[in-house]
Amino acid sequence: MKPFFPKHLCSSLAILVALLVGCQSRDPKVLKRTQFLMGTLVEITLVAHDNKTTAHAIKGAFQEIQRIEKLMSRRLEGSEVWQVNQAAGKSRVVVSSELISVIQAALEVSRLSDGAFDPTVGSLLSLWDRCRKEDRIPSGEEVVASLRLVGYRDLVLDEEKRTLLLRKAGMELTLGGIAKGYAVDRAFRFLRDLGFRDLIVNAGGDLRSGGTKFGTPWVVGIQDPRDGSKLLATISAKDCAVATSGDYERYFMKDGVRYHHILDPSTGFPARRSRSATVLSDELILADALATATFVLGPERGMALIDKRPGTEALIVDSQGKVALSSGMGERIRFQ
Repeated sequence: MKPFFPKHLCSSLAILVALLVGCQSRDPKVLKRTQFLMGTLVEITLVAHDNKTTAHAIKGAFQEIQRIEKLMSRRLEGSEVWQVNQAAGKSRVVVSSELISVIQAALEVSRLSDGAFDPTVGSLLSLWDRCRKEDRIPSGEEVVASLRLVGYRDLVLDEEKRTLLLRKAGMELTLGGIAKGYAVDRAFRFLRDLGFRDLIVNAGGDLRSGGTKFGTPWVVGIQDPRDGSKLLATISAKDCAVATSGDYERYFMKDGVRYHHILDPSTGFPARRSRSATVLSDELILADALATATFVLGPERGMALIDKRPGTEALIVDSQGKVALSSGMGERIRFQ
């Protein structure tokens, strides 16, 4: 789940966007704008005219992401997720239909992955974050205590009344592994509704692409999980969403062991079956959650999960560096 263990921003990007060289054109041209939101660098790339209308559109897309962050961050006091956590074990909280839809998507992936993706791991994240600051690893007793507060089945959703309830006091809802994908989808649709056809919205390496660059497909680079200066492969990414989860994004070293931010809800410790997992889908909300789930599950069970979702593809690098591809990924990927 995401995010904690901050690292230099450049090395936290799970995917590097590389634009193929296309025909040179003065009008329109490629425009890029960046802003720090949701704990990462968000970059919007448009093929458009450089005018006030375009600048206003990009500003609106950033504001949409910021709005969702204020709604769904567990750390921002007053957010709907914060309110749900404050009421854990006590009472139901009435929330927006927007948050309900994101929770529905999260629970769907939780069920499909047998809990490998779990939006209730917030207490574990808080434990690891606290121990990192204390320069230590959590004890087994601390992890077991936090695990008692983890379980997506104890997140009660009432769609009709639009309420959420965490059954146990001390439970924490976290949408770090799915809210960013939803926010990018919203920003992408905002720009599409304004008439922009050729664009990429990229939040820390998780992105949604549309159209082309002057007729040439956008290309997305997948980082080598053990060498940040190299690409493992590139993917042709026209009209799709791409998300990567990796043990190199946010981590710290202790006694020669890498402790990263993606926790296995079954053990309470960082997942150890993968180095990275990249998922392609139609929408980033799904790709974002599935990337976390497949990373935790590892290649064999991860690919079985991907096979349950038609139109979804994946690349998984296992703990030894071996690469596994889903059936439809081979035609879209080129290894470096």
